[in-house]
Amino acid sequence: MKQFDMMWQFLQFGGQKSNIPVLKENCEILRKMMMQKTAGQKDNRDVSFDDLETIINFIVIETMCLYLSGDLDKISTESEEEDVDIC
Repeated sequence: MKQFDMMWQFLQFGGQKSNIPVLKENCEILRKMMMQKTAGQKDNRDVSFDDLETIINFIVIETMCLYLSGDLDKISTESEEEDVDIC
């Protein structure tokens, strides 16, 4: 939880920039963790569950940066415009 608190303090400074590749990378790591049959201990290709809290924190913080930077609104608006064009 200390990790999360520290990251949240940095977010409160403002001026966030979203980093979508980092968000996607960590989502992919979490997906692998959810699908692997071990706790990351038997195979070097598996992700260690010791890193679970860190991965989740990265996802939450990067998502907050996406939201606080206003980039999420841009993506949402673009998506809504695409939906209108299809109809």
